[in-house]
Amino acid sequence: MKKRTAIFFTAFITLVSFVAGCETTDRETATEPIVTPTPTPMTTPMTTPETYPSPATSPGAVGTTGLPVGATHRVTDITRNPNALIGKTVTVVADVDEVYGPRAFELDEDSDISGDNDDDLLVLIPKAGNLANVDDQWKRNKVRVTGVVQRMNVSNIEREIGWDLQPKLEAEFKNEPVLIARSIERVNQ
Repeated sequence: MKKRTAIFFTAFITLVSFVAGCETTDRETATEPIVTPTPTPMTTPMTTPETYPSPATSPGAVGTTGLPVGATHRVTDITRNPNALIGKTVTVVADVDEVYGPRAFELDEDSDISGDNDDDLLVLIPKAGNLANVDDQWKRNKVRVTGVVQRMNVSNIEREIGWDLQPKLEAEFKNEPVLIARSIERVNQ
């Protein structure tokens, strides 16, 4: 407590001495130093992003990069070269080709993009989170899906999604790339 009093008293005496030594005109013309505020880092809470159709673009539009608007990759990019994308977050825009259940569906790219190859990508929706379930009404609708590319390793995938895969999916997509969804939106009805 004595230190605080001594510091306060010293600061007060210094201030009084400074003010007494300055002429009135010196005090009026003195400028305060410019202080720039230091930016505070913004933190974003870990939540699933809201998904809304993009009003500025048409659902089937192709951007200047040749990718559908809002996409970072094509389905064929993932299915033809999965090792380059395993563990990475991607966004794809494609048609729902098949619905296997409320938390599993298959994406199929337009035939003019993928050629005659059957480059289908299985999308799995984790049990945790607030993503919409998918039903047959989603079939043949274009969707935008953001998720993490993984290789189909049944035990690892089931642990990540929080539910058991159907044996049909295990067999059909064994060792194939799958997309673990983080957000899903229908971009046309």
